[in-house]
Amino acid sequence: MLSYPGTIEFKQDNVVRDLEMPAEVLWMDFDHKVRKNVKKAERSGVVVEVDEEGVRFEEFFEIYERTMDRRDAGTGYYFPREFFNAIHQGLSGQYVYFHALHGGKVISTELVLVSIDSTYSFLGGTDSEYFDLRPNDLLKHRAMLWAIAQGKRRFVLGGGYAPNDGIFRYKRAFAPNGARPFSVGSRVLRPRVYLEMSAAAGSGGTPSDGYFPAYRAGPRNAQSE
Repeated sequence: MLSYPGTIEFKQDNVVRDLEMPAEVLWMDFDHKVRKNVKKAERSGVVVEVDEEGVRFEEFFEIYERTMDRRDAGTGYYFPREFFNAIHQGLSGQYVYFHALHGGKVISTELVLVSIDSTYSFLGGTDSEYFDLRPNDLLKHRAMLWAIAQGKRRFVLGGGYAPNDGIFRYKRAFAPNGARPFSVGSRVLRPRVYLEMSAAAGSGGTPSDGYFPAYRAGPRNAQSE
């Protein structure tokens, strides 16, 4: 195997749920708190709806944006409607929404991307008024069961904002042994042009957060504005 000709940088661990097992084995491999939360959601009357066409997109989008606001997410985590429209139009059969409903209302929702062997938890959120019903635990469990039925081998939950933060630990509860290193490869083919573009963007080529490519990170003080 040829070595990568650029720079490889470890970012942080991501959580990957192995799905190559019977549903009952998957269930017992969750942390106890996940199983407890799933049962609570079921007792509370929460149900999960599979939406392969984005029929409830507006409900998804509203909860997603409110969740980003609540978490004080960076601008890179906000995607406009046009971004999702491009997914709907260009990735037919490669995306699916899962909605947790209570009394017919969407209270937790998630956009999952689909590849040949894996599904990827991409974007979503939960209505904070319904946290106590634990709808997202049930939603993720149902999404995994759906993936198993589709013959998928993995459910990629991703990582957190920072190593071992609360979001990461929440995801790891669904796969206690599923932490996997996530690295990014970068390569500059035309160094002079790269530095010129970075300088024009105000990043100087070396943004403080290590964002690559630097010219897309914007001015160095952008995060403090």
